[in-house]
Amino acid sequence: MRRMRKRSVSKKVRLAVALGLTVAVLIVAPVYAWFSFQRKAAEMYKIEYPNSLFINAAHREDRIFFNLGGIDINDFKIDPYTQKQVVDQDGNAEKVTQMMYAFSVSGSNTTTFRLQMAHTTNNLFHYTIYEAKQFSDYNAAKAAAGNNTDLIVRYDTNLDSHSENTLQVIGDRYDDSVAGPLYYVRGNSALSGSYVNEDPNNSDLGLKDTSNLYYSTTYGSITNVEAHAVPKYWVSDVTLDTTGDDSEVDANKNFCKYFILVVTWNNAQQLTQVDKESDMIYFAVQRLS
Repeated sequence: MRRMRKRSVSKKVRLAVALGLTVAVLIVAPVYAWFSFQRKAAEMYKIEYPNSLFINAAHREDRIFFNLGGIDINDFKIDPYTQKQVVDQDGNAEKVTQMMYAFSVSGSNTTTFRLQMAHTTNNLFHYTIYEAKQFSDYNAAKAAAGNNTDLIVRYDTNLDSHSENTLQVIGDRYDDSVAGPLYYVRGNSALSGSYVNEDPNNSDLGLKDTSNLYYSTTYGSITNVEAHAVPKYWVSDVTLDTTGDDSEVDANKNFCKYFILVVTWNNAQQLTQVDKESDMIYFAVQRLS
């Protein structure tokens, strides 16, 4: 203090300013470091994300075009190319034995995802999911199907149909100004997966045990639910091929994978179904890695 009193006024002012700047530096330095860290974190976030994941109709079109519609088990087969009835060697129209619907899962920065299907069982339909490949040329699709047209789904694209998912994938780009047919060929083996809440005493129904986790998660405390309205939950974990020429992920880390939902039924069982109700079917997807 004595030294401070002995200093001149100008020296005192300079010393006070120096102390003030020192305090300012001590305060600003942590703040600058915080902003520097935030900037770096933002850059890392930008590299790793966003991780988009979509379920859409075929060719990544809006979900409204994934239309299961009504299923008439007494209908007749339609040729996917000519759009005319299929006839046997005697010229008789062949009855339909299945219905098939193509859909897509696409996204970015993802190598493994979980696909879930949930459906009610009012009509006792059986739902199976297969991987599928997309073709713009029918002859190429037919060759890939081994000339078995029962493995081919025709999908007519729509104008301005990518409002939900604008992701472009190298080698599978869409053009919203053009509409035309695409063909999807289903694989030979069903997608690996299983029902997680199937009734052990009746595989046509979901679990009716009201204390079961899946039931309580769906309905909460509601216990008076008609058995066929209890949804069955099917789950499959799908890993994309990321190696070599067969890679399903493009250079921008985007992907689009196609699937075909196959709906079948037991004809004898259907004869006992006098009153028909609508079934609800849902798809969900979750990124795993």
